[in-house]
Amino acid sequence: YLPALPSIGISLHADIGTVQMSLTSFFLALGAGQLLYGPLSDMYGRKPPLYVGLVLFTLASIGCALAKDMHMLILLRFLQGLGAAAGLAIPRAIVRDLHTGADAARLMSLLLLVFSVSPILAPLVGSAVIAFVNWRGVFWAVTLAALVAL
Repeated sequence: YLPALPSIGISLHADIGTVQMSLTSFFLALGAGQLLYGPLSDMYGRKPPLYVGLVLFTLASIGCALAKDMHMLILLRFLQGLGAAAGLAIPRAIVRDLHTGADAARLMSLLLLVFSVSPILAPLVGSAVIAFVNWRGVFWAVTLAALVAL
């Protein structure tokens, strides 16, 4: 998605600052969403909020791929961030629920590794996708990945 920011601006007739707002809205929702999913997963169990987040992420990703204007893309990226927050907050809670001691430390380290490496690899994968399809293809690829996770 990041390598496609200029082409998104051209496609949706928006300046680069407006296009960058889609990234900002995603990260704002990602941060705020974690505050939401923690209590929800305590009240309703781990699975329901995780699935709600995954479905929200999937539907928002489809919407991003089909967005016709920049304002819609910004809103959908916000919803995508809210959905993605479930995938950050709830797995940590699951590890704490099911494991203690060395096992918990090992699994938590593995989660942190995945969460740390993903932002590094995402632009590389995004560039590869964009080399074959336009920027909308990145969101279709993310949708496919989310569907596999469901």
